[in-house]
Amino acid sequence: MPKFLFVFSQVHADFRGPEFKAVCDLFNISFDEKLINKNEYIYEFYFKSLCDVEKILSRTMLVKYAIELFTNAKNYDDLHKKIKKNLEIFEKYNNKDQTFSIRVRPIGKKRDQSYINSIVNSIGDYLPLENCKIDLVNAINCFTVIEYYNTNVKDDQLNMIYFGRFVNFGQGQLKTKYNLKDRPYIGNTTMDPELSFIQANLVLAQKGFLAIDPFVGTGGLILPLAEFGCSVTGTEINYQIARSIGKSSRVGEGILTEKNTHRANFEQYGTFGKFLYHCHADASHHNLWRLQKNGDGIFDIIVADPPYGLREKGRKIGKKDRKEHWTLPGQVHMEHFPEKTKYDIKTMYLDILNMAARNLVVKGRLAFWFPVFPADRVG
Repeated sequence: MPKFLFVFSQVHADFRGPEFKAVCDLFNISFDEKLINKNEYIYEFYFKSLCDVEKILSRTMLVKYAIELFTNAKNYDDLHKKIKKNLEIFEKYNNKDQTFSIRVRPIGKKRDQSYINSIVNSIGDYLPLENCKIDLVNAINCFTVIEYYNTNVKDDQLNMIYFGRFVNFGQGQLKTKYNLKDRPYIGNTTMDPELSFIQANLVLAQKGFLAIDPFVGTGGLILPLAEFGCSVTGTEINYQIARSIGKSSRVGEGILTEKNTHRANFEQYGTFGKFLYHCHADASHHNLWRLQKNGDGIFDIIVADPPYGLREKGRKIGKKDRKEHWTLPGQVHMEHFPEKTKYDIKTMYLDILNMAARNLVVKGRLAFWFPVFPADRVG
């Protein structure tokens, strides 16, 4: 069984294991869950095939890249010896139909180009690849040296040197594609794109699934779901946000136009066909959604970033507490605008769980953000 080295991003360490497991579950790939934790960001895994690794890299946000691991060593003398003992592994790459390059990727320490060139030349001198051409831009086979330095030691001690064949990058580029700066329609509380994609992986978003965000806002959580193939919808109680009207949350942009809408967001990313539009509705009213004839739910996924009061107030339909100076109408008008009342955080999260229990299909997934106040930060 081939061994692979995964290099993870050093951000969002708490999500490292859960996201990796979710992606493996999505593709029905098994791995040793005990190996992964939030303290390390380089891991060696055994997988049945290269295809499994390529599938994982096609979805994960927190894996930077992976290589098929040939060998490793504590220093370059030992590394050269180990590579030379197993030169037969390069036979399948040594033909005129393939190209190759050698790259050095230091982790934890910067290296100048002269040093990198010396490492590349020292390995390239004896690799049996005389029949294939060198391609420094788009090589079919990129043989990669990874230098892993211990950043906790003052003199940047070299922990390990890994050598193998580069497989691919993860999907970190999606956070650039979906950056908020270039998005047509955003709000004050639009979720960070990287976190939105991590959440999409946790709920196993995939083609053919139906997903909803009961607090859809400007659509920050459902855009990644659509990118991964889900049909998406949502509810929003704020009329202006639901209709994409009013003043822009961007400084100096003024009033929103037809170019600043939910639709414009999906059109920009080429996922408009997955957008089922959304409802101006109260998320606490679960009977809004009709169940299947057998009583099963209709949604495969529910995602939410509820307005828990820190950046956005929670609101639901209900009667406000009357104040003495209010003048009430003497008759009921034909055109009635429902009143809104406070939506306390405890009730809100219970309603989300109740909605999931009622409206999710069997094995459907719910993922929502919850405010946590660490004891060491409360003062």
